[in-house]
Amino acid sequence: MLKKFLFIALLLSSFPAFAEERQSAFEAEDFATQSLLWVQNSRESGKCHAVRILPKWYLTAAHCVSPVCNKECTLTLDLLQGNLQASARVQHTASDARVFVPREYIPRKSKSVRHDVALIRFDPKEVQYSFYDAKEKEYIDEEQFLQKLKLSENSEQRYQWNVLSSARPKLLSINAARHMLDPLAVPTIQPDGIYYQESFTDDFYYFTELRHFMGSNFGVVHGMSGGGVVVPGGDIVGIVSGKIGGETQLTLYDNNDKPIGSIPYSSDYFLFTPFNRSNVNFIRATIASFHESGSSPRFVGISGQRAELTQAKPEEVFGNMSADDIADVSMAR
Repeated sequence: MLKKFLFIALLLSSFPAFAEERQSAFEAEDFATQSLLWVQNSRESGKCHAVRILPKWYLTAAHCVSPVCNKECTLTLDLLQGNLQASARVQHTASDARVFVPREYIPRKSKSVRHDVALIRFDPKEVQYSFYDAKEKEYIDEEQFLQKLKLSENSEQRYQWNVLSSARPKLLSINAARHMLDPLAVPTIQPDGIYYQESFTDDFYYFTELRHFMGSNFGVVHGMSGGGVVVPGGDIVGIVSGKIGGETQLTLYDNNDKPIGSIPYSSDYFLFTPFNRSNVNFIRATIASFHESGSSPRFVGISGQRAELTQAKPEEVFGNMSADDIADVSMAR
C-alpha cells in the first residue's frame, strides 16, 4: 500500500483503509537520507533513487549508472522536497570519476544482479546546487534558501537537510541464508514529498544460490531502483534491484560462477541486492581509496532479532513458481 510523506507527517486521512486496518511500522525519519536520482549523458537518461550513506557518498544500483556513465554523465540528486526544494548536480568524467561500479558487474547479464550496487562520490563543496521556492514559484540562491529554511515553520525540512549533511545510516550486512523478521519499505520520491511502499510482511529470504533477497512484490515498480531498502528504525538492509535487461529467467550460480538453475523474472517477485561480503568489500575499498577521515560506512551484522537463519529454498517458499523452474533449481543441485 502506498503511503505519502510531505516529510512532515504520515497523512493517514488520505488513506482511510490503511488507517483502519494497520499501523505503519515506519516513520518519516526512516527515509531522511533517500534522494531521487536523475542520470543522463548525450544519448540517454533515466530516473532512479539513491541513499546517502556518508556526507560525501551516495549508494545506488549499478544498473542505474551503467552503462550510461561508462564514459561521462551528469547526475542530479533531489535533496529536499516540499515548499523548499534543493537539488545538486554531479559531473562524472573519465578524468574525474564520481561513479564507481564493481568490476564484476556487467550490464544486462543476469549473473551481475548480485553485484547491482554503485557508489557516487558527492563532494558538497564541489557540486552545483539549485534551490527552488515552490510556494513563490521561483528559483532562489543558497543564501536565500538557508534563510527561508531557518525561518520556516516546517521543522521537518530542517531536520532532513541536517541529516543529509551528516548522513551515516546503519547498513545491515549478511553472509548466510536468512529469513527477514521485519517488514520492509522502499521510497519513491516526488517534488512534493516522500512516498513509500511498505511490505507489511516478513517473507523475504536471502538465498545463497541467488545471493539476493527475494520475496513477494509489494508494489515496487520501474523507477524505484537504487533506493535503500529500509527496516523499521531507518536501518538499511540493501538496495532496490530487480529485472535487468530483457531476460525471462534469472540464472542461479554457485560460488564458482557455475550455473546451477534458474527462476523466472516476474512482477510477482521483489529482488533486492543485500550487503553481502562481496558488496561490503567493494563499498569499503572504494571509499577507503580516497583516504578521507570519518569516511567508514556503518556496517553491522544483521541481528537475530531482524533475521533468522534458514535452510529454505526458492521452490519451497514460492509455490507459484512453475514446475519446470522448480525442477531446474532442484535438479541442478
